[in-house]
Amino acid sequence: MANAKNLVVPMFKVHTTIDKKATAENGRPMYKDMEVVEIRMAANRQTVGVFPAHEVWKWVDGPNGREPQTYAMRFEDQYKRFKSNSAQAMSGTPIEELPFLTQAKRYELKALNVYTAEALAALDGKPLANIGMGGRELKDQAQAYLDKAAGNADVLKLASENAELKRRLEALENARPLGDETGGAPAVTNSPFASWEADDIKAWIKDAKGSLPRGNPSQATLVGLADKINADLKAKSEQQAA
Repeated sequence: MANAKNLVVPMFKVHTTIDKKATAENGRPMYKDMEVVEIRMAANRQTVGVFPAHEVWKWVDGPNGREPQTYAMRFEDQYKRFKSNSAQAMSGTPIEELPFLTQAKRYELKALNVYTAEALAALDGKPLANIGMGGRELKDQAQAYLDKAAGNADVLKLASENAELKRRLEALENARPLGDETGGAPAVTNSPFASWEADDIKAWIKDAKGSLPRGNPSQATLVGLADKINADLKAKSEQQAA
């Protein structure tokens, strides 16, 4: 009988994906690398599984009890061969994002192991001279790109926060019971938080203020506190829109 293990064909690769959090924080495209394994079955083109290389495949009995075994450990020989041939992982903004570079110049830079805008901007001395004529100008352009992106990061972050604030306020207004036309802070019975669980209100307050309420307040106290924060947020939003 054929050994089922022989039908498993693992292949380790590096998947490069955009880092959404870092992109938002830096105001420019940022990427991250992840080692993954593609698992195929011999003579089967349809079945393909893709898993992080260091994700737990299963738990096995070890000298210290139950121990995790990752996919890299499961296919140890293949992973070692992959690592011995893998290039240095990229970290930063790829030079493909730099609009002032021609495709030919990108190939030249990669041949010199310059893969990111950060690396190009950091070049100096002999490494910079190795780029050839116009190297200093390319370095300065890369630095200008990074500086501009850093300046835009705060603007993008503020715009994102304002959009999220507006979304929250609209959600709260839509949750307000009909007939609540009173001015100022709404009464507890007409509060949009009145039907919420205490834990949900605490979570909302933490999200809005950055910290949980102190002590162990009652449901009514939590509703009143949430209403006040909500009113403050609404006033701030209206002030910014003015």
